Amino acid sequence: MAFNDSITSPYSGADLTELSDEELVDICNEELPETTRAYRVLIGRYEGLIYNTCMKLLGNHQDAEEIAQDTLIQLFHKLHQFQGRSTFKTWLYRIVHNYCKNKIGKQIRKRKGQAAIEEHADHFMADTYDNTENKERSELVNTTLENLKPRDREIIVLKFMSGLTIEEISTVLEIGLSATKMRLYRALDAFKVAFERVNKDPQTPLKA
Repeated sequence: MAFNDSITSPYSGADLTELSDEELVDICNEELPETTRAYRVLIGRYEGLIYNTCMKLLGNHQDAEEIAQDTLIQLFHKLHQFQGRSTFKTWLYRIVHNYCKNKIGKQIRKRKGQAAIEEHADHFMADTYDNTENKERSELVNTTLENLKPRDREIIVLKFMSGLTIEEISTVLEIGLSATKMRLYRALDAFKVAFERVNKDPQTPLKA
């Protein structure tokens, strides 16, 4: 975030580091966005603590850094909302906590979504395997895979033969998680149809 101190502040002669948080907030509310001396002193007191709190709550450097930056940006825009009903530190950490809580909620929903599709896929393949004896099953599965479209065969091989997670497949294919899930669902549907046809008549070619 770029700061501009070109406008002379009535507090230009004051030692801002000696002021309380609440006094700095008052100055910020008078001077922002034109002058940022007080704001920089204020965030200098807390940016390290904000990051460390995010790191402890999220356990990930990248997420902690992202939330810490978001907090500082929000602090710049929301200082006027601080009304002194609690200490500034308490008010600030409430913002940090809410951001971290929202981030954790998104992570949980993401993990649940990935777990759901992987469970669906695992059950589907398990059911397929249970329908045949080992050797016959292997031959049928291989024949089915050979007759799938390359993109369908690719994602099924990555998931079940290579054992990659949805997120890992997303990275390998360089597509988003939602697109990866959708492609896997469609590939499983195609596999199911092809498998049933091969199982009925292994000699019948499926490719056009």
